[in-house]
Amino acid sequence: MRAAVFYEAGDMRVEEKPKPEIGECEALIEVRATGVCGTDIHIYKGEWSVPAPLILGHEFSGVVFEVGREVTKFEVGDRVVAEPNITCGKCRFCLMSERNYFCENLEAIGVTRDGAFAEYVRVPEGNLYKVPSGISYEEAALIEPLACCIRGIDRAGIRVGDVVAIIGAGPVGLLLLQLAKASGASTVIQTDLVEERLRLAERLGADRTVNVGREDPAEAVMALTDGYGVDVAIEAVGRPETITQAINLTRRGGRLNIFGVAPQDALWSVKPFELYDKELTITTSYRSPFTFQRAVRLAASGRIVLKPLVTHTFQLSQIDRAFEVAERKIEGAIKVIVKP
Repeated sequence: MRAAVFYEAGDMRVEEKPKPEIGECEALIEVRATGVCGTDIHIYKGEWSVPAPLILGHEFSGVVFEVGREVTKFEVGDRVVAEPNITCGKCRFCLMSERNYFCENLEAIGVTRDGAFAEYVRVPEGNLYKVPSGISYEEAALIEPLACCIRGIDRAGIRVGDVVAIIGAGPVGLLLLQLAKASGASTVIQTDLVEERLRLAERLGADRTVNVGREDPAEAVMALTDGYGVDVAIEAVGRPETITQAINLTRRGGRLNIFGVAPQDALWSVKPFELYDKELTITTSYRSPFTFQRAVRLAASGRIVLKPLVTHTFQLSQIDRAFEVAERKIEGAIKVIVKP
């Protein structure tokens, strides 16, 4: 099979690789679409450490090509998406009542084991979910980030009538926008630097957008909230300075969810007294523990719009260009898809 193999920062090569051999409880998926995630870009830039050489890609959809002898719920030809995180089910964290992905033996497709920037990928049966025919493969590749966003919304604790600020209008920010509205937020304010993204945010339901290159977000939020700030802020960029910005937008007694993924060595400077004085509740969101089934149902319902987020599609042979467009956010890029 053809696959894009990551070797080191800035070095990814499309090569011929052996087709993966599956175990008795695994299926071989013929990949149809794989999204370029911010995590992939962090790895490609050398900001995240992974075992190399490695095939990246964890946001994907495809068709079951082969099944192991013990597989019972899937057949060849089924349209599927996959939860990329593989837990052991035996360690202390796996046995806790609070379900999470802190598994001491966690594996992740496209992060610790070969992923889906390839023609085929192997997946445990328990990580697969069927998707209806009404969802395109490109849209289905967004179900993985949607599942992560559902976890973020759960952690943010949005209540009916809340005023919410979402920092960043990339693909994740635009999913969080729709989920916040679906959760009952009365007003959602979305910020970004890219005007095209803010226009899409308005079409998807944002009540107020702020281009932070032209307007002070704190002034805009305070004007809209009578000087109090928002009930909930969600940081969806992954930079220390935008976390500080989110704190500045949040009212006293409000809630902040740090959703964006910063580089592993990034440091955040914070004034402890400001957190104390505001009595903020700060949460973070880690992966998608047991939210995948909800994401599939939600995508199938049509209540969350996925198609407009997919702006660019590249062939596997063009993967360097796909990463360039996704990283630099050029040509109006929001979600970039690679198809083998």
